[in-house]
Parts: sequence; C-alpha cells; structure tokens
Amino acid sequence: MQTTSYNEIREFVLDTITKDMNHPLDFEQITDDSPLGADGIDLDSLSLIELTMRIEGRFGVQFPDTDIEPVGAMKLSQLVDDVIARSAAA
Repeated sequence: MQTTSYNEIREFVLDTITKDMNHPLDFEQITDDSPLGADGIDLDSLSLIELTMRIEGRFGVQFPDTDIEPVGAMKLSQLVDDVIARSAAA
C-alpha cells in the first residue's frame, strides 16, 4: 500500500477548504499550528463534516461521527498526522 505524504495531505486539506468549500484563507497566516476551529482557520461544524467527508473519499480513511467534534479542536498539523495514522490503520 502506498503511504501518503504529509505535504500531500496538507495541500489537499488547504485546497479543499479554499477551492471546494469556498472558505477564504490568508496563506501567509496559516501554519501547521493553525487551529482548524475558532482563532485559526475558523471552520464551523458543517464545514468540518464536509472536510472530513472529502478526506475520507480521497484517502480512504474513516471519521466516525464521534470524531468530528475533536477535529475542530485540532491544529492543521494534528489533522494531517491523524489522517496518516488512520491510513496506516486501514
């Protein structure tokens, strides 16, 4: 099985947020330490659901409903690491 790189997942997440979900981001302000929720990328609960569904479809991982709220508390780097861990477990 091919492993997905950190940068590939990070790029997919940011492209999905800006292009597919039309959520404007200032890329100069976004770092790996940027929270996905408030005080960061500022995704609401519906946006988090859409993002995780798109990640599931692209990388073949699963986010149970109980995992959606914790995603909102993650930083960008934590989400990418989480997707890598879910891929390895799949």
